[in-house]
Amino acid sequence: MLCCVGLIGGYVVGQSLGGPWTIIAPAAGFGIGLAADMKFMKGHHKTRDQQDSGGPARKDADPVRAAHVDEGKAGYP
Repeated sequence: MLCCVGLIGGYVVGQSLGGPWTIIAPAAGFGIGLAADMKFMKGHHKTRDQQDSGGPARKDADPVRAAHVDEGKAGYP
């Protein structure tokens, strides 16, 4: 998300400076924003994996086995 902000900010700065900055500033803004995204989101995915999501186990070979179908109420022709 910060990479988009850096890209747009770099575009604005590049347009105001003109010349080669029209291309250099957006690329630099995107790169700085991407680096900031990587730094701030470094531990984000690790903490989410540790939480119990209530879903089937990761090594569960048959995740559908918990589903129950009441065949008496199913509308088979």
